[in-house]
Amino acid sequence: MSRLEAVPPKGWILADFDDTLAPDDSHAGLLRFILRRRLWPLLLLPVIALGGLVYLLPSRLLPSQRRLGISLIWWAITLGLSPLGWRKLVRAYCRTRPGLFREARALLMAERARCWVISASPRALVRAQLHRQLPRLPHRITGSRMGYRLGGLVPRFYCHGQHKLLPEIRALAPVLSLSDSPHDLPLLALGEQAWLINPSPARLQKIQAQLPRILPKRWSL
Repeated sequence: MSRLEAVPPKGWILADFDDTLAPDDSHAGLLRFILRRRLWPLLLLPVIALGGLVYLLPSRLLPSQRRLGISLIWWAITLGLSPLGWRKLVRAYCRTRPGLFREARALLMAERARCWVISASPRALVRAQLHRQLPRLPHRITGSRMGYRLGGLVPRFYCHGQHKLLPEIRALAPVLSLSDSPHDLPLLALGEQAWLINPSPARLQKIQAQLPRILPKRWSL
């Protein structure tokens, strides 16, 4: 627990999930996993490619582009997938995941009652991964909300970047925020302390230019 001595003693802790509490992007990993299991959605590869292109366009061109792009990808890959099939694939994918970073697990074990996990990944995916790793879940898990549209799953609410700052989160006045991503600068700026997990030198420099008090942390499995 010595690595957690710098955690503020009181107040809320806000944490991103992918590449922050656990390695790699489980959101993208789940999409690839579903595509490999189903295969026939490869026939919709032009739709998937279009979704990727829209997602990667500069956001100033279309404010809702990220949600539109990711929705096209999700819809094409999950078209015709039943709710039961969706739950089974999430559980199967979680069994392939490497687990939490050691330091993240220690943090969540020690501070569970004051931790909010806020992720762009589907909430069901984040919850399932944490459930496999922890005896008790964090205080609150918030993520993208998925629903069916025209036969496929799409994010009804895409919990990404600025959209992570839900009214109940803005009201928290957290003592610590942590993430790996420059997209989470609004979330990081909320905390009295802010940690950037496993940043490259270029990413650290970029974020320090906007949030000088950010502290880099090196976490491992």
